[in-house]
This record gives sequence, C-alpha cells and structure tokens, in this order.
Amino acid sequence: MKRILLVDDHPAVSQRIGELLATAVPHAEMTAASSGEQGLALVAEHTFDLVLLDLRLPGCGGIDVLKELRATRPGLPVIIISSLPESPYATLARRAGAHGFVTKSALVQELGQAVRTVLGDCALA
Repeated sequence: MKRILLVDDHPAVSQRIGELLATAVPHAEMTAASSGEQGLALVAEHTFDLVLLDLRLPGCGGIDVLKELRATRPGLPVIIISSLPESPYATLARRAGAHGFVTKSALVQELGQAVRTVLGDCALA
C-alpha cells in the first residue's frame, strides 16, 4: 500500500483530491495536513511514498516546505499542486526539487497520471 501525504489548506480541495486518488490509485492511503508546519511534522513522524504539496500555504509556504523536505528527506517524491499558473511556477518548483507540477484546474485530467508516474507501476497494485 502506498502512503500519500496531501498538504493543502483548503478542505474542499483536499476532499476532491482524495476522491481522485481513490480512483487513480485505489490501494493508496492518504493523510492530509492543512499547513506546511503540520506537513513537515507528519513527515518527521511517519513514512510516506509521496507528498502532494500546495504552493500557497499559511505560514510556511510550499517552496519553503519543499526545500525542507529536500534537506531532511531527499528521496521523498513531491508533486506540487497549485492554483498558480504553470509558468513560471513549475520551473521554480522543479528547481527547488519537485518531481512534478499539476495545476488545480487540471487535477481531474492530470493528477492520477502524475501520481502513477512518480510512484511507478506498483502504484496500481
């Protein structure tokens, strides 16, 4: 079973992403955090196979969280999800160490494929 951490401060978005993941990666377990600080604390306490991270978070923003994850868990894959436009934010996120970038407007079409790609074929098992 794959363990995915979602860090997003919007409950409706978190719920929708959970629904999409249940279809795209049916055997995954999703944990949600509503702030960057909470997400970092969960990563420190638990093992995750993937982090889905919003760029706009209260307090510690997404890029800062990403940089901290790269320092403490360099092998942990991170996909950025954001309402911000892909250009220039995807480049900024990739330079900070993200494995992918999905806009919230494209979640339905792209999130499942991005997660399966990052986790590999075993994500479907």
